[in-house]
Amino acid sequence: MVMNPEQRENARFPHQATIMFENFNTGKYYEGRMLNYSRGGMCFESDYSPEVGAEIFIGIEKSPYSPNHDVYRARVIWNRPQSENESYYYYGIGVKFC
Repeated sequence: MVMNPEQRENARFPHQATIMFENFNTGKYYEGRMLNYSRGGMCFESDYSPEVGAEIFIGIEKSPYSPNHDVYRARVIWNRPQSENESYYYYGIGVKFC
């Protein structure tokens, strides 16, 4: 049995990839960097932080899910500002796939 100390539904795995995401309501696009993923969601960084509960579409350039470019629909679960020491991006964002 694999232990999951974070009490997550699915284990997370580190993976960095360039992403582009679209705010479903506004249609605006933003860039970011994927940090980790799981079967049900992912964590990424960006200079734009969508609101918690917002639906977004995420395009992953080097997807860990398939050998091709992928697009996923997701809901923002959390977001937080990051310090300059943590990243070049202003925000960390966690999403759950819809």
